[in-house]
Amino acid sequence: MNTFAKCLVVAGAAVLASCSITPYPEQVKVDDRSQYLYLRGNFTWWDIEEHAKVERVEGQVYKAKVELIADGQPYEFKFADENWSLGANCGYYDKADQQVVIGQKSNANCNAKFEPFKFTPKVTAQYNFFIDFSDVNLPKVWVEKAPEENLIQQLVPDF
Repeated sequence: MNTFAKCLVVAGAAVLASCSITPYPEQVKVDDRSQYLYLRGNFTWWDIEEHAKVERVEGQVYKAKVELIADGQPYEFKFADENWSLGANCGYYDKADQQVVIGQKSNANCNAKFEPFKFTPKVTAQYNFFIDFSDVNLPKVWVEKAPEENLIQQLVPDF
């Protein structure tokens, strides 16, 4: 190899070695679904209602609270935006996930069309409906009976 070629190789290696790539953590945009997601069901006549708008609990976990009457009939529900948009229209993932039971999580499909969850309350009370988007490809849905608020908490919510 001639001297010029050797110098070219050495110079090229020096240039490449001097270049460094600074790793930056991947910036993932976290979608705040509390801006547009609602709990919709036959208890809201499938409309969007402010009292059924979700609030962020933590991370990508959201909840909405509604009062249900225990009459033995199942309530159908979904989490969806105002326009039933793809990606924001969350029904059950598989037929086995359709019936939501307290203490169990069900898988959701947020590209659903006609797959509402069903929940049958055992007692008349307020219930928290949760959806967890930690795994955006397979969100989890569950229901819990809301803790009862005492009179002071009802009158002064931040007490």
